[in-house]
Amino acid sequence: MRILFLHEVGYLEKPIFEMHEFPEHLAARGHEVAFADYSETPSHQTAPRFGAVIQGRVLSGASLRLYSQKAVFPGIIGRLLAVFLFPFFFHRVLSDFKPNVVVSFAVPTSGWQAAIICRMHRRPLLFRALDVSHKIRRSMFASLVKVAERFVYSNASWVSCNNPALLGYCISLGAKEGKSSVDYPPLDLSHFLEGASKKIVRSKLGIPQESQVILYMGSFFYFSGLADVLRNLALMGERPTLVLIGGGEQDAELRAMTENLHLENSVKFTGFVEFGDLPAYLSIADVAINPMVPSLVSNKALPNKVLQYMASGLPVVTTKLDGLSSIFEEQGGIESVADSTMVLSAAVAMLENPELEKLGEANRGAVARKFDVKHAVQSFEQRLLTLGLDS
Repeated sequence: MRILFLHEVGYLEKPIFEMHEFPEHLAARGHEVAFADYSETPSHQTAPRFGAVIQGRVLSGASLRLYSQKAVFPGIIGRLLAVFLFPFFFHRVLSDFKPNVVVSFAVPTSGWQAAIICRMHRRPLLFRALDVSHKIRRSMFASLVKVAERFVYSNASWVSCNNPALLGYCISLGAKEGKSSVDYPPLDLSHFLEGASKKIVRSKLGIPQESQVILYMGSFFYFSGLADVLRNLALMGERPTLVLIGGGEQDAELRAMTENLHLENSVKFTGFVEFGDLPAYLSIADVAINPMVPSLVSNKALPNKVLQYMASGLPVVTTKLDGLSSIFEEQGGIESVADSTMVLSAAVAMLENPELEKLGEANRGAVARKFDVKHAVQSFEQRLLTLGLDS
């Protein structure tokens, strides 16, 4: 089967998540797979040629073809221009690759046009919903993005969501109940076995071996809740070490807060960490946190970071979010609190739990049961095969 994936971010640039995992696992299962992306790297920089074969980032033995729509200008101007140029790019991709089915993660830049073009070409399009697109970033175009969301949900051949709460949201905006589903993402637990020595990583970050470590990993979005965590850390006398892995729109603000609150000795910023190095970095933590501020966008999400924490055998403190609760309602290794101001104190209290290691083991068992990579990929594969046969 020839499967074309589509997203409006760069395949080679984004930290690894399911936009990389599904394509590469399907390629490893013998399908011909291609990915059409939007690369914000300036056009003059070296990049794979149109339709070049690249090696997988998750599975080094897998290969796929990459079609990149390059940014003509940086930033928002380039993004807006890409909206109008995408149809020409996508027609060219369809003509060259000739997919049996298209899987789209995209909404405002290319998703709604892809839905129209796939219908014109009589190609089934499965939209893979991961979040509430019009709320994921603060933008003056949020209302237009919401219109695009409605259009995509209504016109996709199938809408696949990563959690039940998000499925309900998509249906409320036009997805058809008979053509929508929850399909859990793949999670390769073998990847999250401890890598390099925890002592080596702690030494690299300047963390004393005896220090208790609370860790956050992921994008620093405006709704991350990390500002509340830093403010509460500053109020503590005896402080644990807080490790922040990642970056994003809040990065400069959080680094400035750390300096202004005199937390330089207690907070360690690592920047983004390569996927292969994540297990080693996660191994240094005693407790992991997800302090996302409860809202429409966070309640409908399934934070991949939490699944990776659990796969690493870490106990977790999180704000109570509908997407997580719909899957892990009674999971003992996850403690849910009402809002982001309560996360740090709950994590510190959890550090004193004598059953801390058992809580982490229970979390690992829970994700092994629900997100087994073989089952998730086979289930998604069957979904695509059915769409391809019905077209």
